[in-house]
Amino acid sequence: MKVLVTGFGPFDRFGTNPAEELVRSLAASRDDIHCLVLPVVYGKASEELLTALEHRKPDLTISFGLNPTIGHIALEELAVNLRASEVPDTSGRTVSEESIDPKGPLALRSLLPLRRMMTRLREEGIPCKLSYSAGVYLCNEVFYTLTRWCMENGKIGGFVHIPLSSELVAADRTLSGSSSLPAGTLAKAGSIILDEALRSIR
Repeated sequence: MKVLVTGFGPFDRFGTNPAEELVRSLAASRDDIHCLVLPVVYGKASEELLTALEHRKPDLTISFGLNPTIGHIALEELAVNLRASEVPDTSGRTVSEESIDPKGPLALRSLLPLRRMMTRLREEGIPCKLSYSAGVYLCNEVFYTLTRWCMENGKIGGFVHIPLSSELVAADRTLSGSSSLPAGTLAKAGSIILDEALRSIR
């Protein structure tokens, strides 16, 4: 079984990205997992993801991204064929209502067993919700690109948003009052999500 987990590097005002820390910890915990940290750059993130997917042909790919406005795990249901933002990517670029793939469908559904994941996470006391919008920033672009590749290649994949880590909030006074979860809880959530996804394809 080949497994790929992806996260993003730092962006905007966040010098550390909990999604990067999460995927690195998942890969370090198991020999059968490869992690990829994507740049927060329009186009380049998708290119690097597709290169890894074509090279490794993973059976399962789970992408994680940071949503600093939430305090729970958000299991993303829908990726839309649109990118737009007022916040620039790390190259300084902003986009306005561009199609990710001009020939692609308007929206794609996650291929992960989201409801089973939600049930298991809640049983473990980890706050979790289904989300029907991954936004239109880089997370959505990667989610759409990944889901389309998986559908075309008979593989499984999807996207999960995580909140800030409590440790990051505590260390940065500009984030004071932000919703968060402890890094240990985020790591446990990532492991549960991975286990439930693997169960669906074994």
